[in-house]
Amino acid sequence: MSSNHDLDDESFPSREELAGARKDAEEYLHLWQRRALYSTVAFILSCAAVYPFLYGHSLHAHWESFGKYLIFLSMALFVPFVICMGIAINSWISLRNVRRGRF
Repeated sequence: MSSNHDLDDESFPSREELAGARKDAEEYLHLWQRRALYSTVAFILSCAAVYPFLYGHSLHAHWESFGKYLIFLSMALFVPFVICMGIAINSWISLRNVRRGRF
């Protein structure tokens, strides 16, 4: 009778498989860290570009023609920012689990 708790050698990954999984996880994390950085910079810059168009600032007279579209840009860039950060955090957790030997 076989149970889920059998500790035979065939159920554990080999050192080569662990090294390959770790390398893949590191590459995946690096990719999503870069994407998260780019999306964060784009989001922060778009939010900062709105500031001069707010009430009481130098470009408020151009709010209707240009400023309100910067708000839409910031709202649109918020979605990829959240997605990229979520995937980067998830890939970091996956790499940590691979390093600890948990699957």
